Amino acid sequence: MIQLTFEQFLHPLSEFPNVVHLEDSDEPMLDMYTMAGVLLFSACANNNLNARENILETLANHEELDAHLLFERCQRGDRAAILQTISLIVSGLESNLETLEVA
Repeated sequence: MIQLTFEQFLHPLSEFPNVVHLEDSDEPMLDMYTMAGVLLFSACANNNLNARENILETLANHEELDAHLLFERCQRGDRAAILQTISLIVSGLESNLETLEVA
């Protein structure tokens, strides 16, 4: 078993350890890239099944990718796969936020 570290799951666009403030909100939160990295780390390093299912569901929206293979590469610590997966998770998060704002 490969020992994964959180640092492997920090995307270059992540603002970690800083927090961000959304418009019209006083509550601090992590930026999208950091949140996606935390989710992926939780799924890969801590075997969080809910996180894994959510990530695989997000990846399944990209039919051109083999979601399971990409996730397995993340579990092995493949940096390129980790960065690609984080970017895809962020894209999904942003789409969900846009849907919420429109509704």
